[in-house]
Amino acid sequence: MDTDQIITAFPELCNIRRVETPSGQKFVFMALREGVDVVLKVIRPYRGAAERADREILAGNILCSSYVPAILDHGVRNIGGCEMRYILESFINGETLERKLAAQPTQPLDFVLRLTSALLCACRDFEAVSIVHRDIKPGNLIIDPGGKVWVIDFGIARHLEMPSLTGTGGPGLGTWGYAAPEQFRNMKSKINGRADLFSVGIVAYEALTGGHPFARYRDNPLVLLRKMEGEDVPPPAPAAGDDGRFADFICQLAQRYPSRRPQTANDALAWFGPIYNDLRIR
Repeated sequence: MDTDQIITAFPELCNIRRVETPSGQKFVFMALREGVDVVLKVIRPYRGAAERADREILAGNILCSSYVPAILDHGVRNIGGCEMRYILESFINGETLERKLAAQPTQPLDFVLRLTSALLCACRDFEAVSIVHRDIKPGNLIIDPGGKVWVIDFGIARHLEMPSLTGTGGPGLGTWGYAAPEQFRNMKSKINGRADLFSVGIVAYEALTGGHPFARYRDNPLVLLRKMEGEDVPPPAPAAGDDGRFADFICQLAQRYPSRRPQTANDALAWFGPIYNDLRIR
């Protein structure tokens, strides 16, 4: 998309510049609005784009979470002769966990404990309004300069109290290696907040150990899925300062069977709380 078209369509924004993104569903731009940095997402026109965009906007509007950037504006504008949906969000200054892990694959125990705590609290907020993010992964997590964790991109979020937009008979939406087995198998009746807990477990495992638990299979998605369905996550060696309980907890979050994971984010937080408090004060 031509940046000049965005400048014409959004005269209230200044210093508009394109941001490269791996998502094929959106054009993303940085800009200034009244001197404040904002993020502009323009939804690519594709089948189901309007419905997906509306669900993402709804998620932003009903979520009351300090871990999610605020939606400032949304609507439809003529961009280059085409009516397109857009979302304007608060900009979060920081780096993605993906970039942080690329620079330092193994993170300190204290950081991973805080990361896990923040993600579980965010999942609790999602569950409170019956939303499953479905794409918790390092690239969708931003760490700001103060160390706060932000969860972004609700483009494929599932609203459990609304009809599913994902068709039947094919694979579900998500990112290979982070989505729970039931999510990729599109087992709609089993997809709930436990799928996000699985993703949190994989993210914590990767940050703590410096590698994905099934890293050797990442180049072959079908083999990766079979391994994640057929094998438990290999227990990581406890990090320095961990008495083994945190490593065990991560494995419990990432259980291949949803019935073996904590049943809600509140359950997970109740389990994690004593571990967090004990290890943080050592």
